[in-house]
Amino acid sequence: MGLNHPESLELWQDWQRSRQKLRRAKHAVAGGAGAVRSRLGRGRDADHAAGAPEADAGPAQRWVLSSRDGDRPERVLLAVDSASPTSRAALLSFLPYLRRGVDVLAPVGVELPELEGWRSETGDDAAALARAGEPGAVVSIGEHLALGATAHELAESTGIRELVVQHGALTPFAPPLPRGATLLAWSDADAEFWLSGRRDVETQTVGSQLLWQAGHDAGDVDRDARPVFLGQMHGAELPRRLTAGTAYRFCRMHEAIYRPHPAETDALSRAAHALMRRRGIAVAPTDVPLRELTSPVVAIFSTGVLEAAARGVPAWVHCPDAPGWVHEFWRRYDMRPFGGTPTPPLAAAEGEPAVRIAGIIEGSV
Repeated sequence: MGLNHPESLELWQDWQRSRQKLRRAKHAVAGGAGAVRSRLGRGRDADHAAGAPEADAGPAQRWVLSSRDGDRPERVLLAVDSASPTSRAALLSFLPYLRRGVDVLAPVGVELPELEGWRSETGDDAAALARAGEPGAVVSIGEHLALGATAHELAESTGIRELVVQHGALTPFAPPLPRGATLLAWSDADAEFWLSGRRDVETQTVGSQLLWQAGHDAGDVDRDARPVFLGQMHGAELPRRLTAGTAYRFCRMHEAIYRPHPAETDALSRAAHALMRRRGIAVAPTDVPLRELTSPVVAIFSTGVLEAAARGVPAWVHCPDAPGWVHEFWRRYDMRPFGGTPTPPLAAAEGEPAVRIAGIIEGSV
């Protein structure tokens, strides 16, 4: 098994747009909480839309290039499209180990504490900012995001090396890798999965900085606490009747607490949360980082299961009606079903992945 669209970014984007259009159509027909209530009860005939809705058109995006000099004149460009914990772990954790000059291109307004004290300039032309430092290599999490695409175009037009750092667990719905890039993967199995038979992309296995950090953040664990079910209603990978219905039934059966994903802000998700509360299910706030959860964790296919396991927190997966790709996902990451032995920490090479990534970047510039 591998990606649904292993080579064509255009086909992947078409799929993503189709999910967004379907979601907007469902929103128009849903009619609020009553529709969500019926979906949770109807099961297989319920809503099949998932994924975040497109944002309304707004002012033209502006970009900021933050820069610092190094011990050597060669420079590297990091394309950072968001401040999510996974993105920062993948793209910024290795900064202390780099000796080259570094330029970080990000959207204006994205807060990146790692860049405090760096000089910066803003502009409307991301491509011009990307070229400003004349980088010898570019690093991103892929060309499916705006600045990742800018970095890829720069690499293709100049012949410099392009590195893509894996930032999360992989499903068949992941975007294809950029042509000619080098993937820095969590594991050999993930590298093979993401390549999906392609020969125009190189790979190196470096491990997961996200999970390495989680393992070093290990603290108190309350094994007897009520389990916390990690929500995934926002995702496009599974229909909402499955993500919402599985969470609802599990929480009712096991007196679990539902923790919405921070992206569950659309009308249907909010209505589902309200319905859960009315039916006696506790809904946790989303402002508490996953790394601070001490209770046992359950999810369908969340990377949070792996983070919890790395911290020594009991973690399982649960979805009685899961499709085949979810079972493959569970096997690849050794995720264990609820009711049995908790998920073990993901096997990894010794040492900090950020150090290995920095070494690869140093050799690429």
